[in-house]
Parts: sequence; structure tokens; C-alpha cells
Amino acid sequence: MIRHTGIQTVLAVLITLSTPTVAEPPETVEQWVEEAMTNNATLGALQSAIEAAEADVEGSDSWADPMVKYGLAPGTLEGPNMVGHRFEVSQKLPWPDQLSASREASKAGVSAARHDSLWQSRKLTASVKEAYARWWYSNQAIDLHHETRALVEQLAEIARQRLDYGEGSQSDLLRIETELDTLDTQLVGLKAEQARISASLIPLLGRRPQPSRLTLTVPPHTPMAADNPAEIDHPLVQAAEARTAEARARLDAAEISRRPVFTASAGYNSLWADESKRWIVGIGVQVPLSGQRQKSAVRKATAEVSQHQWQTTQVHRDLLASIGDMTAAVQAGHGRLEILDERHIPNQRAHWEASLNELATGAGRLENAINSARQLTGVKLTRAAVIRDLFSARARYDALSPTQTNSLPH
Repeated sequence: MIRHTGIQTVLAVLITLSTPTVAEPPETVEQWVEEAMTNNATLGALQSAIEAAEADVEGSDSWADPMVKYGLAPGTLEGPNMVGHRFEVSQKLPWPDQLSASREASKAGVSAARHDSLWQSRKLTASVKEAYARWWYSNQAIDLHHETRALVEQLAEIARQRLDYGEGSQSDLLRIETELDTLDTQLVGLKAEQARISASLIPLLGRRPQPSRLTLTVPPHTPMAADNPAEIDHPLVQAAEARTAEARARLDAAEISRRPVFTASAGYNSLWADESKRWIVGIGVQVPLSGQRQKSAVRKATAEVSQHQWQTTQVHRDLLASIGDMTAAVQAGHGRLEILDERHIPNQRAHWEASLNELATGAGRLENAINSARQLTGVKLTRAAVIRDLFSARARYDALSPTQTNSLPH
């Protein structure tokens, strides 16, 4: 007879799985975000774009450079009289509202560049968090694979004991060993997938992350934003609005270009014998005759304003749709996690323990116990996938959320 009490004592010891000791501290998602923010090339390029836009503002309302002309009469170089020469300085006179329109357009360009950078920072943060969740999940998959193997090893121990007492069969033990071989083969695939994920993170972090025990906190179940807010204070929308404002300022400048252009000039001409006629001052007027070029510029600027207005409307709608999508994903993730934690995992754990006890007493089937072991770690892996997806959805929601504090780069 099998000593069931002894087997159950062994089972009680084996059910508790040991946790491996990690020498190095785990990498945190905050560390990853900081690395990405420091090394990201796109953010660096956007910062240069901001600097270029700011430089454009400095000269946007400046007057045109004056024109200096000088002429010399070569025939007077060897003559008895003084050398004949002439010089003139002319300056275009801009309309005051033309300068202000140009400056407003440049300032709007700076605003658009800053909001682009802020939106890129949000997207990068969300991408890093999603990558961290994927890397965490790949480690969880391997850990749970080892847990599955440990559970099957428990079955192998029971099969060996039953075989020693003459109540088991060699085929059962061989079936379990085959299952262990299958698990070892699967581990090779899991590690290969982990290596691929590690390589895919190089563009984001500038390095391969090392396998380590990461900490992924389940996002809190906090209230989400309204489904359809009237206005969204979000850098993506604000960048589109800034470009619309820039286009309007360009339209104002195009409208002003239809006016006459005045030029003031002053000069000296020594060829005049009468010295009172040598100094001259004047004013010139450039009048658009057909005005076709100016009309075309206005039509183009008007179309660009309309284009940016439509784009802003579409950005607003797309953002609302994305917020709704991520809100639904986050809420669904919390719902799935609640069912897994409160019902699914406890029930599956109880099923595994019952299958183990039934196998030990000879009342259960080996295949049922193997399936129960796989299902137990499988539902844990499902939980890890739900947490991964929930963490990623919350990261994307935070990037889209209008309630997040905006800190514009300078």
C-alpha cells in the first residue's frame, strides 16, 4: 500500500515554489523613461526645431536691409575737374501691421514647435512604459514556465513513488518525462522571443535591457476623463491650433502685400555743377499693376488657413476617439483582472490541488493532472498579459489625457 500521508507531506513541501534571488536591483520604469528622454534623437531634433523657430522670431519684425548704391564717372578720373561720383541710400518702409503679422506668425511657429515637443515627450513616455510592460511580461512568461515545470516535476515525484510501491506504471512516468521534454523545448522558444524583444528596445533605450526581476504596478482604478469634453487642453490639439494661428498671420501678411510699397531714398551726385542740386531726397512707390501675384498669394494663404482648420478639427476628433478607446481598454482590463484574482485563479489553484491529491491516491488520471498544471500557470500567464495590456493602455491614456499637466520645453 502507498503511504498516502507521506506523499501528501511531500506535496505540501513541493507546492510552495522557491523565489530566485536577484543580486542586482530591478530596473524601474522611471529609469527607462529617464534614459529614453536623455537619449531620444527625435526629441533632440524637436528641441533644435524650437531653437530655429525662436531664432526666426528675433528677425521677424525687422525692417528690410537698406540698399546702398555707388557710381563713378570713369571719364573724370584724368580730367582737370574733380572726380564725378554718385551714391544713394534707399530704404523700404514697411507697414506697421505687416511687421506685427510677421511676428505673430513666427511666434505661432514657436508655439507649434514647443507643443510638438511636448506631445513627442508624452508619446515617448507611453512607448517606454509599453516596452517596459512587454519586457516584464517576457520575464513573467519564463518564470511561469519554470513554475509549470516544477508542477510537472511534482507529478513525476508522485509517479516515481507509486512505481516504487508497485501501484504506478512505467508508462505514466515516461509520459511525464515526455511532458518535461516538451516544456524544455518551449523554453528555448521563450528565450529566443525574449532576445528579440531585447533587440527591439535598442532604438528606444540605446541598449539591450538585461533579464531581471522587474516590478510592474497595476494602475489604480481612478475615474477617467469625460467622454466628449467641449475643449481639450492637449499639446496635440494646441500644436494644430498654433499652426492655424500661424496660417492666419500669414494670410494677414498676404493681404497687406496688396498695398503699395513705399521706399525712401537719399543721395549725393557730384556731377551736378550747381552744388545746391547735388544732395537729393526722394520717395518711391511700388504699385501692384495687375495685382495678380498678390491675389494668388492671398488665395493660397486663405486655402492654407482652411486646411489647418480642418486638420485641427480632425485632430480633435481623433483624440476624442483615442481617449474613448483607451478608456474602454483600461476599464475592461480592471474588470478582467478582478475576475482573475477573485475567482479564476483561486478556482484553478483548487483544481490543481484536487488533481494532485486524486493522482496521489490513485483516483485521478495523469492527463488531467498535467492539464491542470498547465492551466494553473496558464491562467497566471493570462493575468500577466492582462496587467501588461492594462499598464500599456493606461500609459497611452495618460499620454492622451487632457488633464495631464503640460510643461512646455524652453
